[in-house]
Amino acid sequence: MNAAVERYVPIVEFLGAALGSNTEVALHDFTDLEHSIVAIANGHVSNRAVGAPATDFALKIVNDYAPERGDIVSGYTSHSTDNRPLRSASYIIRDGGRTVGMLCINVDLSKFEQLERLSRDLLASYTPAAATREDHANATERLTPSTDDLVQATVSKHAAELGKPIERLTQDERIEIVRKLNDNGVFLLKGAVAQTAQAMGISEPSVYRYLQKVRRAS
Repeated sequence: MNAAVERYVPIVEFLGAALGSNTEVALHDFTDLEHSIVAIANGHVSNRAVGAPATDFALKIVNDYAPERGDIVSGYTSHSTDNRPLRSASYIIRDGGRTVGMLCINVDLSKFEQLERLSRDLLASYTPAAATREDHANATERLTPSTDDLVQATVSKHAAELGKPIERLTQDERIEIVRKLNDNGVFLLKGAVAQTAQAMGISEPSVYRYLQKVRRAS
């Protein structure tokens, strides 16, 4: 474990206890992206445990995050493995200018949303003409328990943006998905090429060819 990251291990359990069972505290060490989480409190919030991989958001931080942007990223939305919305904040850990890890806090908002819906329903029952509002959360991070799940979810997301099932994508569309995966740092993960090939229903050599084409063009 990176020494700079290790210094944060003792406070993970403390923060988990202090902030309550609805708040997950996760410590990432980017030395091993496939098993990035080295300490976690209240892991039931995202259904993750020690040894879970880096998230898509964490990969973006590793791949392309300038130090001048600061060490704190807060107020963004994550989604758990069962798609519950989480309010998230991360502290980026650096060692000699290198990004080596993150301390992340994820708060489960589902009970607050249930309370909001109940309040709206009660209000509507007394004021029938009152307007109602529906909130739609946009995922910026996926908290997945394995690399396979992360790659599959990311490929499916990009295919959905194209409005097609994965098996009907054209070659240019598959190349575009590989470009997005590369831009987001997914190929930093060991075995990501094989998992991408499986998720897209193509061969590994095809993924390598697309990846080389994308990187030559960048």
